[in-house]
Amino acid sequence: MVLVEQQKPQATIVVANEPSEQAQEAASILQNYIEKISNARIEIEKESEDVAGNIVLVGHSKMIEDLSITVPSGFTFQLNEEGFIIKTVENGLILAGNEDGEYRGTIYAVYAFLEELGCRWFFPGEFGEFIPEIDTISINAMDCTERPSFRVRNIWYSGWAPTTDQDHQDFRLWRDCNRLNTLSLSIPGDGSIRRLISSEEYFESHPHLFAVDKDGDRRSDMLCLSEPEAVEISVRTIKNTFRDDPDTLSFGFAPPDGFPVCYCQPCQDSIPEFNHKGYGDPSLSDLWFRFANCIAEEVYKEFPDRWVLTNGYANRVRLPEGIAEFSPNLGIQSAVIAACTLHHVGDKKCWQRTLYKQLLDRWTDTLNCVFIYDYDPGNSLVNLPFPAIHNLKHDMPYFKSRGTWGFWTEGTNSWMVTHLNYYLRAKLMWDAEADVEALVHDYCQKFYAGAADAVEEYIWILESAVEQTTSHQTWGRLMQWKTIFPPIQKKLDYLMSRAEDLVQDARSRKRVQVLKLVHNHMKAYVRMEQVVAQGKFQEGLEWADKMLAIRDEVNTIKSGLLPHTPEWASDFRTTLEWHKEIYRDLAEKADGKEGELLTLLPRQWEFKLDPKDIGVIYQWYLDSNGEDWAKIDTTLNWEAQGYQDQQGWGFWGKAWYRTGFSVPTGIEGKSIWLTIGAVYNRGVWVWLNGMMQQFDKDRHWRLGHHDVRTPIHIDVTDWVRSGEINQVAVLVNTTPPDRNPRGGIHRRSFLWTPR
Repeated sequence: MVLVEQQKPQATIVVANEPSEQAQEAASILQNYIEKISNARIEIEKESEDVAGNIVLVGHSKMIEDLSITVPSGFTFQLNEEGFIIKTVENGLILAGNEDGEYRGTIYAVYAFLEELGCRWFFPGEFGEFIPEIDTISINAMDCTERPSFRVRNIWYSGWAPTTDQDHQDFRLWRDCNRLNTLSLSIPGDGSIRRLISSEEYFESHPHLFAVDKDGDRRSDMLCLSEPEAVEISVRTIKNTFRDDPDTLSFGFAPPDGFPVCYCQPCQDSIPEFNHKGYGDPSLSDLWFRFANCIAEEVYKEFPDRWVLTNGYANRVRLPEGIAEFSPNLGIQSAVIAACTLHHVGDKKCWQRTLYKQLLDRWTDTLNCVFIYDYDPGNSLVNLPFPAIHNLKHDMPYFKSRGTWGFWTEGTNSWMVTHLNYYLRAKLMWDAEADVEALVHDYCQKFYAGAADAVEEYIWILESAVEQTTSHQTWGRLMQWKTIFPPIQKKLDYLMSRAEDLVQDARSRKRVQVLKLVHNHMKAYVRMEQVVAQGKFQEGLEWADKMLAIRDEVNTIKSGLLPHTPEWASDFRTTLEWHKEIYRDLAEKADGKEGELLTLLPRQWEFKLDPKDIGVIYQWYLDSNGEDWAKIDTTLNWEAQGYQDQQGWGFWGKAWYRTGFSVPTGIEGKSIWLTIGAVYNRGVWVWLNGMMQQFDKDRHWRLGHHDVRTPIHIDVTDWVRSGEINQVAVLVNTTPPDRNPRGGIHRRSFLWTPR
């Protein structure tokens, strides 16, 4: 069947006499792209018109009905009716799908057909589009019906990167091109518990319905989960919602963000105080899911065909104990915030992903509706690459095998940070068994032309390095690129140069240029960390500025590829701006306006674990005490230096650092300060020449906080001995492994005097 021959139209697009809005949109999309491909504009006609020659039937119509062809249709609370058909019949081609409810089946059918012609939408906007140039478009016989592997297929911009109206418009189009959806499930977002009981209506008159904070005061954003009347009113609210709007299929609610707890005595008595590896301590799961299940059971009696949804997030990730049977209408949005983002589900070298598999297996065995809330990128906000293809390849078929409904992925408008992640996510959400290697190969061939092979090898080398690393990190934590990247840097440098040499056409050259800039951005970050480890803080600032300049250059090509941090998030402690703030402070003290460097402490210190907590008693802070001290690099956490087992369980508890350093003469009368670069900890104690030192703790320091990354500044004027070897010892206490399995000193220390 020929649609276009030598840039001349040989077919007509046909829609129903009264076409749906979606069918009209789909027909227009097909018309426009056929013209882009072949320079031929195919006309759109109604089915009652006398149309000769080949036709393309778009959307539901009487002509399709007369052919006794079944097109997917229907929309129920199970949300499993989605799909489309692409089928040739005599002199016609049918492109139609389920348009009921919020389904976009006919739109998807058109885009799927355009993909058969070679079109691709790797990234939003013109930059990410590949449209073949074909003078003659002919097709062979086709007969396929496609249905998605997952019901819920969503990626959304969270706001961690800036977005414009055009960015959002481009993203919406890209999502249609790649068959993502936003079904109107009532997502249990943070704080949606307010929907159950309005604080405006009840807080003053019924304060007993609301949670008690640590000070004994009622809080309007959280309910008392042990109060029976709170369940009664919540049930009434949900039932009234369903009665008022029969088309509403679900009602979602969740506590506010963070680790909300009611401190009234009945609630506290119902919390078993389990410590669950970063999933909230103590966990609220038992009390929360008992509350949610009681509500769901009552709603089910009247509305068995509606969903009551909540989330498993923060201190509610694990399953509750003590609930014999869950209501069949209770569903959960399971968040992956507390598990490593570098390794696949069940990876034996990653205890976090192994535990998450256990949790998800239990959830999917227990509930009829489970969908995933995950994060991509799942690393820090410093805008470095987040390779996740190796995980997607493994995890998506696993999620399908467990019967999960799909994904509500928190993304960002940073497309060269995530690179192919979103494109491959979309493909695997639709077809979990899709060939990932073939998809990557297709991307490279179409997007980079002559440079394709070099770019493809680059992608897989980077993926392999991340997959094989024994480092672990969760959302919002710093990825350990300074250990992952250097071993592969020379090879990646070569491949980037090779790609530049091989690329020929201007459009592909610009794409290679973007990839090269992202590569240089990574190199600048690693170099920044390397010079800071040498105590060259001012040079570290210069490398940070080079990273910012690279972002500027990328943004001249297209926004949203390697964006700057929005102002509201710039002080978040993984941004490049935060790095600059810390390094500027250290540079000012070490050799700047604020201070003058006296001595840079050694990079290698003595190190000794203290699991029995006896070091203080035996005075290990004295250089002659204790046996079998090892050597350790104080610019890298101890897990990265062998202090973890094969499953990634790092050492936790107390450990000692100790070193000697000389102080120049002629410092009498000067104020002397010791700066410890940074420590991952829940407690830090410092001794100088046998005397424990007192120091102020900044705003990031609080009991139990395990991720203090800011420097510690200590006035040691009274205890430093000039012209002698001084001894400093640092005792670090870390929490049990959880969201951030890292311990110890991880930045260079030095002695300085204020100017």
